[in-house]
Amino acid sequence: MSRLMLLAVLSFSLCPLLAAQRPTEVALISTTESSAEISAGVAPAPADPQLSPVAERNQAIKKARTIHIDTHTAFLTTSTLERALMKQKNWDKLELNLINDSRCADLELQVNRVVFTHIHTYILTDRATGIVLAAGRARALDGVIASGPMAEQIVKVLSAARLPAHQANGN
Repeated sequence: MSRLMLLAVLSFSLCPLLAAQRPTEVALISTTESSAEISAGVAPAPADPQLSPVAERNQAIKKARTIHIDTHTAFLTTSTLERALMKQKNWDKLELNLINDSRCADLELQVNRVVFTHIHTYILTDRATGIVLAAGRARALDGVIASGPMAEQIVKVLSAARLPAHQANGN
């Protein structure tokens, strides 16, 4: 009998909570749009035109002039990755400078190694906006070996945005 009463009390106490979790309907029609535009299938023009996310990332890469490398691991040093980047075929065409002062850099390249693995990761961000421009990883036993594939991936992303298509494909 007590089990049945307990079940009844729980169901009555949970009913308001379950009713409150019903999904609400979202109004699809704004008050400024006319019903004629919607029925004709014409989308209203946006109030302020913005760049697409891909175009915004490409714009940030194109206007950048300097990169700062910030490593959070002892397995892959800054100088190792700098050398690997400069050995890449299209690096000189990119017209980017590697600098040591993070406050003056346009782009920041953060490098890390996942604990107890052989996976080295990187994140390339625009310092002015905080937009992540590229991210990737390389699997290798140490940072010297990982720096080559990592630099190749980074230069490929930068070349796609900064160089004409026929030069970017040559990497």
